[in-house]
Amino acid sequence: MRRPPASVNSSNQIYRYTGHDANPWIGIPGGATDIGVAADGNVWHVNSSGGIWRYTGDQPS
Repeated sequence: MRRPPASVNSSNQIYRYTGHDANPWIGIPGGATDIGVAADGNVWHVNSSGGIWRYTGDQPS
């Protein structure tokens, strides 16, 4: 399953791209210091404590 791109801002807030012109980026729960997307489309982020989380539909896992 391919997921939309994600981003993290300088305030450690996580956003995902919706592709909708009216609201292209929406915030998702959690905070991150770094974020990445795997070759299979999974979105992973590192929180301020160094924990690694995978994005699974607006809930970290």
